[in-house]
Amino acid sequence: MATYKTFTTVGDSGPFVSMLILSVGAPVRDADLDPALFSVYVERKDPATGEVVLAKEHRADPVALPSRGFVPVRRAFACDEHGRAQDGGTHVALRLPEIRLTKRIDGDILSGKLRELDYRVMQTRALPPEKPGEAPVVGLVFDECTGDICPQLAGWDVTLSGTFDGIEMAYALYTPDVAAVNARRANPGPFGEAKPALEKVPLVVWLHGAGEGGGEPYRTITGNKVVALGEADIQGKLGGAAYVLAPSCPTFWMDSGAGEIADDNQSIYGPALMELIDEVALAHPDIDRSRIYIGGLSNGGFMTCRMVVDYPDAFAAAVACCAPWVGALASDEEMAKMAETPIWFIQVDDDPLVPPETHLKSFWDRLIAAGAEDAHATYYDCIADETGVYRDEDGRPVRYIGHLVWINVYHDTVKTELDGTNVLWDGFPVTLWQWVGLH
Repeated sequence: MATYKTFTTVGDSGPFVSMLILSVGAPVRDADLDPALFSVYVERKDPATGEVVLAKEHRADPVALPSRGFVPVRRAFACDEHGRAQDGGTHVALRLPEIRLTKRIDGDILSGKLRELDYRVMQTRALPPEKPGEAPVVGLVFDECTGDICPQLAGWDVTLSGTFDGIEMAYALYTPDVAAVNARRANPGPFGEAKPALEKVPLVVWLHGAGEGGGEPYRTITGNKVVALGEADIQGKLGGAAYVLAPSCPTFWMDSGAGEIADDNQSIYGPALMELIDEVALAHPDIDRSRIYIGGLSNGGFMTCRMVVDYPDAFAAAVACCAPWVGALASDEEMAKMAETPIWFIQVDDDPLVPPETHLKSFWDRLIAAGAEDAHATYYDCIADETGVYRDEDGRPVRYIGHLVWINVYHDTVKTELDGTNVLWDGFPVTLWQWVGLH
């Protein structure tokens, strides 16, 4: 039997196995490869039990079925052991579509589940030898996985944990390569201008939604595209380099003590989270304590509000996506504390889980009246794909449920005030992450 590696891509809907890298063991030429040469079968299993999970693979499925089947191959090409295309070699890459059978996490918004993908790839016809007269490559079966490659995880450590205020909490941490950034700043190329070296860099604290916690940092940063905060675009807008701390809450940020979501504006995790932030900043002396930014989505958007209220001097700026902060439960004193931190809210009109009427609309005027001088709110009618990648059966951009506003946040297309005009900084238009990085 032969071996393969998986290649994972984290997209707008989470992590997918986008490619299989087959170790053929004999030289092959790219010109001789086509998708019909290989049959790909997969079983998606519960990593705890090893059993094939039940899932609705298609929207039309009336009931959940065993999550297994054949995956179409979109492209086959010769590559090196890392999946990089080349004219020939001893490895073959199979490009796979982004469908449920290739998805590493499923479930729903409130409960994401990690899946183990077990592939079996069969060669369906002979491959000609590299040189005339040599034996053809036939009969290969690839059924042993030797690892996964996910370039988007570069710089991330998902194995960290500790006890903070008596609470055990796992977390992921992105550590920027400041030396490499400074080398580029010093030698920007013929059309650039050299910049001073970075000595201190900011820390972004990013808080997940209800479905990405439970002590699994890998799921915390891949269940939706948190890894984008460590990629070049957003890192550049944060000054060139930034740490990113992504804690994995043991239950829910909106847990006021019962171990479940409570819509009461309270959380048992504030002191533990603040202690974790302090410890990370202390352990990394190049973190600028005056530039700690906090943000999050859904449950994490609520916790962002809770933290800026409880620790108004701790954060340079805050980002709250679809935040279930209930205005009717917030005191005037709490709103005055929130007003002290520069904050940007993002909300969708048709959000079925966090209705604007009882959340953003219920407290926005009070926030402004409390003296908020640097507060912004972007309000969407709906959320639809902006990349051109995801389209519905009619060829139109896929329309997401209104809760998924964080998709736009990770693409950094958020830029408008409530009245539709662009947010300005010193008279110039800025995007969300540009605004954050300027604080």
